[in-house]
Amino acid sequence: MHKKLLAAAVPLMAVGAMTGCGSSSDSGSGGSGGDGAPLKIALIPPSGGPLAVFGKDSTTAWQFAADEANANGGVDGHKVEIVTSQTDGTPAATVRAARKATQGGARFISGVITSPENGALQQQLPSMNAISFNTFGKDDALTGKQCSANAYRTVQNTAMDVDAVAKSLEKLPATKWAIQAVDYATGRTAAKIFTAAAKQAGKQVVLTQYAPLNTTEFGSYITKIKNSGADGVFAIEFGADGVAFVNQGAQFKLFQGLKSVLGFNMVSEPLFDALGDKIEGFYNNIGYVHQLDNAKNRAFVAAWKAKNGGKDPYYVQADAYLGAQTLFEAVKKAKSVDPAKVKTALDSLSFDSIVGQVSIRPGDHQILRDSYLGQVEKQGSGLGWKVINTVPASETQPQADPSCKL
Repeated sequence: MHKKLLAAAVPLMAVGAMTGCGSSSDSGSGGSGGDGAPLKIALIPPSGGPLAVFGKDSTTAWQFAADEANANGGVDGHKVEIVTSQTDGTPAATVRAARKATQGGARFISGVITSPENGALQQQLPSMNAISFNTFGKDDALTGKQCSANAYRTVQNTAMDVDAVAKSLEKLPATKWAIQAVDYATGRTAAKIFTAAAKQAGKQVVLTQYAPLNTTEFGSYITKIKNSGADGVFAIEFGADGVAFVNQGAQFKLFQGLKSVLGFNMVSEPLFDALGDKIEGFYNNIGYVHQLDNAKNRAFVAAWKAKNGGKDPYYVQADAYLGAQTLFEAVKKAKSVDPAKVKTALDSLSFDSIVGQVSIRPGDHQILRDSYLGQVEKQGSGLGWKVINTVPASETQPQADPSCKL
């Protein structure tokens, strides 16, 4: 995400006080990995803004994974402890919160949402003797030129997501595309990759425009799209921004004149009820669908629904749970919570997960997992995903980014 714009968009707030969940015992040794040492994880979600709901859902999923593990005796005998802190979303505040957490004994960090925060944090991890698990930030640079030997990404990066969309373009009827993107790194990267893919697929991009994060009025942007001659829109607008774009697009009858509306992380299950029929037929990249038919996922979905009022997990919750799965599998393999030993285990980790067989690529610490293109359709009394295409990691990003120097 574009650092300067993000800093300007989010009001400066004091970092919230650190609060603990679970046992109040403190592994002040810094996670030596000795017998009985807890597995202490710090989560640092945003305190407000359009991404706050994602931070909350990520925290809920990590706590769910911790409770599940502790109910079964912990991870290889280590009790999981979650500590949480709040950040205003600026990189400096997030790094301060992470440093405070590591001073309190946490050696594993997640729940950090934006790419600029993750980028700043990754550079400080060695001095903290900590390991981060990025389950949300997709900017390619995080496993590229900004990579860190102590940072792991368990969600697809932007290139993988857009490549999955690109490999599905032939399945979509639109031929002339307008791109509406949020003005930070992920939006610009997605627009660049999509433009190249559209050209390769024999399709044309007739308009590309960017809106700052926290845009509430899209009228002028919608007018330009309608006047561009586009019969398809590729929209990279997230959270509240995405909701505003969809609602105003419907109000101005933008979508009625289009053959394809393709979102990039724009519509997801939590928004289905709020947006309703106006998004029926929309396409969107998907990193996870609860219908994945494997034993790990069936067990996860059943347990999640039992604890969350019958609601299915969506991608933010599932991706956070996968991050926890990755850490827990590494601890089991290392037979320790010592970060150096866990890191060694992570660098060659492959395991069966809720999204099937996954592995950590040692060259850049990017997880390798399938990606999907879905279409919103009527399912029962509500909306759900119809999977249009499944694209394996071998087709989205088979090689590590050569700019990553671990």
